[in-house]
Amino acid sequence: MQDRSLAVVASFALAAAVAVPAAAQQPATGAAAPPPAAAATSPKDPAGQTGISPYMEQILKGQASFVARDIPGAIAAFQEAIKLDPTKMLGFYRLGEAMLESANQAEAEAAWTTALGKKGTEALHAKVLFCLADLRERQKNWQGAREAWGTYGAFVTSNPKAGGYPATATERQKQIDRRMKDEKDYAAVKERIVQREAERQKEAEENAKKDKLNR
Repeated sequence: MQDRSLAVVASFALAAAVAVPAAAQQPATGAAAPPPAAAATSPKDPAGQTGISPYMEQILKGQASFVARDIPGAIAAFQEAIKLDPTKMLGFYRLGEAMLESANQAEAEAAWTTALGKKGTEALHAKVLFCLADLRERQKNWQGAREAWGTYGAFVTSNPKAGGYPATATERQKQIDRRMKDEKDYAAVKERIVQREAERQKEAEENAKKDKLNR
């Protein structure tokens, strides 16, 4: 289940570009990053309307570092973007991706949770919800994951412009239900095994006492 989840979230999180001003279109994660010279020679505009903004420069810098597998560099760039504009969702979303890549699930969760309260497109909001649901599964927080998939499914269903995969949420919940049932059944079996072992141990001790008395 985990391998399939990883493949799904990688495909989802890296496939579609995030909507940004046309002057600085954000490539999807995993896409070829623009050469540094392009950003350096682009017209600058703090508002990101007639040229690239310092915020998007840092996003693109982090993107290039992420693609080059320089994860610390990507994290630093995304954090700098957030400092420049902490109201936008994109920086937190990308930071969460980089944190997850560095095996820091707690920081990835914090970044994505914060992202939900920031400004962003419906499509980006859906991606963040998807990432959080997938993260709950990685953490083996089955009930939390089930609820998170429900939130994701409800959001993409009620917001058609978000895109996304409502059917995926339903399927993930079904698999989680099976997993939870299997773990519950196994726990009951394990308890019986422990109980039988304790009974055997007690019986062995009593037989040893009897043998000692009969000598």
